[in-house]
Amino acid sequence: MRALSGPVGWGVAAWAAAASLLHLYTAGYGVFEPRVQRSLHLLFLVPLIFVLYPFRARSPRHRPSLWDWVWAALALVASAYLIWDRDRINHRWEGASEILPHEVVLGTVMVLLVVEACRRSLSRWMAVTISVALVYLATCQWFPGVFHYKGFTYPRMIEVLYLGGDDGMYGFLTGISSNILFIFVLFGVVLMRAGVGSFIIDFAVRATGWMRGGPAKTAVVGSALFGTISGSTVANVYATGSFTIPLMKRAGYTPKTAAAIEAIAGTGGQIMPPVMGAGAFIMSEVTGVSYFEIIKAAAVPAILYYVGLMAMVHFLALRAGMRPLPRSEKPPWRPVFRHAYFALPFVLIVYFLAQGYSPTKAAFYVVLVTFALSFLDLATWMTPGRALATFAEAAGSAATIAVALAGSGMIVGVLTKTGSALAFGGAVLTASMGNLLVAMLLVFVVVSVLGTGIPTTAAYIIAVTVGAGAMTNLGVGLLAAHLFVFYYAVLSDLTPPDAVTAFAAANIAGSEMMATGIEAFRLGIAGFLVPFAFVYHQELLLRGTWAEVGTMAGFVAVSAIALAAAVVGHAAGRLLAWERALALVAAALMIVRGPLLQIAGLILFAGLVAWSARRAPAEAPATA
Repeated sequence: MRALSGPVGWGVAAWAAAASLLHLYTAGYGVFEPRVQRSLHLLFLVPLIFVLYPFRARSPRHRPSLWDWVWAALALVASAYLIWDRDRINHRWEGASEILPHEVVLGTVMVLLVVEACRRSLSRWMAVTISVALVYLATCQWFPGVFHYKGFTYPRMIEVLYLGGDDGMYGFLTGISSNILFIFVLFGVVLMRAGVGSFIIDFAVRATGWMRGGPAKTAVVGSALFGTISGSTVANVYATGSFTIPLMKRAGYTPKTAAAIEAIAGTGGQIMPPVMGAGAFIMSEVTGVSYFEIIKAAAVPAILYYVGLMAMVHFLALRAGMRPLPRSEKPPWRPVFRHAYFALPFVLIVYFLAQGYSPTKAAFYVVLVTFALSFLDLATWMTPGRALATFAEAAGSAATIAVALAGSGMIVGVLTKTGSALAFGGAVLTASMGNLLVAMLLVFVVVSVLGTGIPTTAAYIIAVTVGAGAMTNLGVGLLAAHLFVFYYAVLSDLTPPDAVTAFAAANIAGSEMMATGIEAFRLGIAGFLVPFAFVYHQELLLRGTWAEVGTMAGFVAVSAIALAAAVVGHAAGRLLAWERALALVAAALMIVRGPLLQIAGLILFAGLVAWSARRAPAEAPATA
């Protein structure tokens, strides 16, 4: 991203701040009619991409080029036209009404600009994915079998992509971005600028810094808490990893392991309620399940994800012979207690949602409260300059989400208009031969491939169109199916060959990127199995009595710990190869159906822990 200064910098900051203020106003006082709201959203944000992100690495880093200004102006005009002629466009019949020549031109320009904006600000893979969908739209009449569809004329293609109501770049996904996601992006930035991020890191350090492998556990706790306000896995890694990775390296972890731990912890932040990136809001719109119900259902699986990671970190520390800090060196709590009021925004967001407030209204009120809280400490005052920087940063972050969802809207439009979504779902059902486990494995593979280098939200949207229907046809609940797809869309950031979160952590740690990605996948394996657990045991989604929920959550937690012991090769003491195999068996038994098998797995793992403890004193410290 460019660092602009001078008059250009102030002008761009003012434009971005105006976008934030507009969305703050609509969050508190109501949105405009859909086409106007969505068009205003892209009118403000798409031009920002061309101003803030250079065309290529050798492009000017301190100023936009002339062509950047031209692209920004064209993006503004293409969205402004939909507002100017909204009455006629709203009353036209899709597939029957005439498409005017200038609409074909503007639509073509806007399609190209969204693809380029995704390439600049997100990744080339996102641009490639959109392009593949566009090529299919133009050639679907020549595809055989279930993927054959009658052809579209070029103007009708532009109608689907540019003029559509629920599909296309101004469809319902852009509506979610403008109506809900922007205010939550602003919510996260305001919390960070007001000092909540520093409070979270301080809390994590003082809660875990004195333990064995304390810096790694600080990364786990800090990223889990930071993830509640951050919608980006990479942002989570940079925010906490710049502090925790050097500490882990000094404590004895290798650069590769330190980066992998931070990558896993940072990725999990996007499955941690209440924000969960953009996925929870889109899931709510698609499924009709309330946002509060989604974050309640996601809470236990998210905790289990971090239980598995914390166990992995703990066993690595034991294997390396790390010692906890002496009690006399335990970090003090007084600085944390001084800023304990920063916990109020987290309490309020959950309270407002529980009281039936819409997510947008809840975030609006918490933003105002957080602004007020910033004045309790002179160092965090929201002065006019800091407020301008906050609003500008929020718009810059929201712009990348906006173009991702505009691009995803085009993909979804292509899949739905051509019937390809149903065809993909049928292909999954056929390939699985009606076996749920095989179907879930296929969906996992599809999501992991689609998520390579593509933002989580886009990967979820595309994959859920393909896979969720197949899973529900095999008897999986609607919410469980969508959460299953969402989890793997998030975790695809950890999987090579384009493990963006692991690569970001490797950049901080100075480790080899691909090796870090492989290590992150290995150490994060417990998190990859959590979705399978909650599909088979929907008590983990709070479907059942509290006793059933607690019992099943306990078994899965111990299963994750047993799996961590098997991966690391250490429990209370070193595990031999056959003991690691038995730990895997114990982990599997505790998540199958049947209380007797689960109890047998628990007893087996407890025996392994006790047995391994016998050789613990004879161990020599190793390298984590």
